[in-house]
Amino acid sequence: MRFLRFLIASVLASTLASPTLAGGYALITVRNGESLGEIAGRYRVDVDAVRHANDMGSSNLIRPGDVLRVPFGEAMGGIVEAAPDPPPGFRRHVLSSGEHLSAVVARYGITMAALVGANPDLSSLDRLPTGVELLIPPSEGLVVTLYDPSELAALLAHHGADAATVARANGIRSPFDLRAGMLLFLPGIEPSSSLERLARVREEENRYVWPVHGRLTSYFGRRNLGMGTSNFHRGIDVAAPTGTPIIAARAGTVTFAGWSTRGYGYLVRVRHAGGAESWYAHASRILVSVGQSVQQGERIALIGSTGLSTGPHLHFELHVGGTAIDPLAELR
Repeated sequence: MRFLRFLIASVLASTLASPTLAGGYALITVRNGESLGEIAGRYRVDVDAVRHANDMGSSNLIRPGDVLRVPFGEAMGGIVEAAPDPPPGFRRHVLSSGEHLSAVVARYGITMAALVGANPDLSSLDRLPTGVELLIPPSEGLVVTLYDPSELAALLAHHGADAATVARANGIRSPFDLRAGMLLFLPGIEPSSSLERLARVREEENRYVWPVHGRLTSYFGRRNLGMGTSNFHRGIDVAAPTGTPIIAARAGTVTFAGWSTRGYGYLVRVRHAGGAESWYAHASRILVSVGQSVQQGERIALIGSTGLSTGPHLHFELHVGGTAIDPLAELR
């Protein structure tokens, strides 16, 4: 505890600030173990130029905590910095062609939440390009960037993280181990905001998936019933064997689950974000109840031939603004 109190107090009083620009210079704070040559190389300037800018004469002596002026020429797009190293115990994985995140979590024996916590800025769960580098964590938790070491205490308080646990997980033994821009692992902290954001991204990317795969036997629109009669078919029909699972085409809340008196037989209706609804008719068995939240791909019923039906199939409708639309325009 004495060390932790010293650590937090030192951090709050520390001058280890993020690099800032002053005129034609970058103001940087020397980190533990850094040399003048390394700093000059990072900013692509001569060592002599750094010495001259800091009135160092011919000396190369610098100490952790020293603030140096590093001159730079015309910068296009900002100063290039190397990606920060991952926290201790992390591994790296490069996504290969055709590889999905579900395969990555299975390979390393972690959960999707753990993977998201280690990579909270992921752009998608389903459409990442080949070559993306992922950090593989040793356990559940959240990786955050420490932009300013003086704000460490506030950062830990914001996430409800324990200082001693974080110090051990990141190998922090003194204030000089803290660096602006470093990645910190907060064990046990759930990446709730990232998971919620990625869930919204997934819903936008995968608007509606096929609720069942089979032979398309009837399309949306007016159809001829013979004998000079016709009607308007408000959905599509997909033939499949009795008992075949029907899945939710999109995440939502069940608004109806039961027998319909309008010829649909056993019917499930799911309301989605924005008010759209998907309808699943002629089921032999319903697996959900009204008010239940369902995820995209979750089983909600089984194929049947109830109601006005001539064989086992799914009658599938999409309603937007209270009006049925052609599902084929939305399904992926």
